[in-house]
Amino acid sequence: MFLENEQDPGVIYIFKTKICLAASTLCLLAMLFFPQPALTEHRILINKGTNQLAFFEDNLLLDVFPVATGRLLHYTPEGDWQVVNKLVYPAWRHPDGGPLIPGGVPENPLGPRWLGLNALGTAGSSYGVHGNNNPYSIGTYASSGCIRMHNEDILWLYERVAVGTKVQITSTGQDLLSLKKYDRVSVNGVEQDLARHLGPVQAGATTYLPLRPLAQALGCQLTWEGSSNTLLAANIDREVQLAIGSKKATVNQATYETADAPLLLENMTYIPDYYLKIFFGADFLGEENRMLKINAPVAQTERGLVKYHLQLSVNGKMIDLPESLTPLYDGENLLVPLRPFCAAAGAEAGWNKDAQSVEIKTAGRLLSIPLDGSPARLDHDVLAQQAHIFVHAGTSFIDLDFLQDLLGFKAEVDYDVRTLKISITKKARIAALVLPPVQMSFRIV
Repeated sequence: MFLENEQDPGVIYIFKTKICLAASTLCLLAMLFFPQPALTEHRILINKGTNQLAFFEDNLLLDVFPVATGRLLHYTPEGDWQVVNKLVYPAWRHPDGGPLIPGGVPENPLGPRWLGLNALGTAGSSYGVHGNNNPYSIGTYASSGCIRMHNEDILWLYERVAVGTKVQITSTGQDLLSLKKYDRVSVNGVEQDLARHLGPVQAGATTYLPLRPLAQALGCQLTWEGSSNTLLAANIDREVQLAIGSKKATVNQATYETADAPLLLENMTYIPDYYLKIFFGADFLGEENRMLKINAPVAQTERGLVKYHLQLSVNGKMIDLPESLTPLYDGENLLVPLRPFCAAAGAEAGWNKDAQSVEIKTAGRLLSIPLDGSPARLDHDVLAQQAHIFVHAGTSFIDLDFLQDLLGFKAEVDYDVRTLKISITKKARIAALVLPPVQMSFRIV
């Protein structure tokens, strides 16, 4: 097995052990007779002119890394090559002889990983992309032909590069970072903590951003809808429905057609950056020091309530609620608009300005719920369990379970297909009214 001499330019040396020879032979036979194409297309671009390495996955530019290349221009061969072998903690021996330096020790100049290239007709043991034991050399011309990376960078790259990956080595003045619009993002003045090497990615002229780490900054909760294979990003003002690979997006029940589709990258949903503008109401304030600055409305509630669109039917009749009356959901409790639901059940909901409370009247009984959180009253009886009303944009919302207990109707919620079926009968309303207050179950959010 041939490996680069990182101490003396132009010298190629050989070390042999029975294990290494056997392993190399098996690997070579496997590559010749049983090629294993990568399921995902990867590509590496190395520019000696700027000592940079760009890594692409399915035409997406994921990241750009600093590297060290040959001490002389011709040491690192330019051209189109392939990764033909991969080694974990490669061993090394000095060309002048001496002991074999095992991988994983500080004295080994090859670092923790090796990606061998078939450059100039070699078999992947003369030229390669590898780690190093001299991090200060990264960004300079320091090697005898190989491409050195920071150890943490080669570890990340190694896990994603398959044998057969195309590698192009050039020498130009192009800054490979210029292939990306930006590599950092701030929302409302706070830089977002994006996964290393998995921040903004570039697909031609379109920049994609990971949605999950930005969701909290946008005040959104993410929910995967398995029945429709869609991702929901919702806050209290909007519910955005997206599907991987689909150029259609639904925002508060209105469907839009886009130029680019969301994509899945390492189990994370990435969206085109302009989605933040047209679907989430964000403003782009410009770019500075490779950072995109975003100003976004953050509509968060104390309990994390978000819009929850569903199909509503009352006694079998479909009901279309205005957008402002869309139910809310906190992951456990469904809140519904008070007035229309009370009206459907034959009750009357109103506002007592003097007492600053919501009042529900039905068949001569009065439930009063103060907005300040003090105990609710049913007629003159104080309820043991506290009740709360949530008011948003002038609309009062109340827990669906509470209304069932109070008004005696039947509600069936199917969270998988998002349907709410209400069954109201005169008998049910009368039954609810004659129950003693102490037997009623009030669970208000």
